[in-house]
Amino acid sequence: MTLGDMTVLFEPDALSAKTWKALAAIALRLHDSYDETGIAPPGGSKDKCLFASLAVRDYLVQIGYRDATVRGCALYIYANDKEGNQIWSLGLGVPGERDIEGKFNGHAVCTVPSLNLLIDPTVYQARRKYWPVVPGMIALPYYEPQHGGIRALYGLPIFSHVTRECDDRDVGMVWLDRPDLPWKKSEDFRVRNDRRIACTKAMYQTFNGEFKKCD
Repeated sequence: MTLGDMTVLFEPDALSAKTWKALAAIALRLHDSYDETGIAPPGGSKDKCLFASLAVRDYLVQIGYRDATVRGCALYIYANDKEGNQIWSLGLGVPGERDIEGKFNGHAVCTVPSLNLLIDPTVYQARRKYWPVVPGMIALPYYEPQHGGIRALYGLPIFSHVTRECDDRDVGMVWLDRPDLPWKKSEDFRVRNDRRIACTKAMYQTFNGEFKKCD
């Protein structure tokens, strides 16, 4: 199912009405409300994975998902032809990337363990012509990785993945666990600034306006 720029990879009856409403509010308001602050150029939140994930977490906790949390990770995307040959690949937050001043060197998502729900609100930054099926935001199931197992890339265990067909190729998206990332040292975590407050408030107000009774 598609909610604005968000692809949701759950069957309709796999999530409660409340959760669907919660996801819809994220899809509708997270990035637009950031732009409405006028503090940064439009679209500035779409590559700020830690900021966006923190705003989503704050909002979900406010509406009752008390176990919502931020998770440090890497995102690997690839395109293979029908014979299995890789055409292109890209990694966000993979080990060995150089530090860029003012940016979080890694990737971050929001997870809700009680629902096995992973929300990645900043896939926008990984969109390329090689994989037009990659959405701007995505919500999908995840599982706890087996550290030291064979399901790994870059030496990192996989905790969620999806493969989608696209014309003459198959496109894969893989989330890799990175508990080593010190995201709590980032300014985005330590300082809950006006932009983050505005985004959280906008999602909360949208949720309450469309859904009054929590299940």
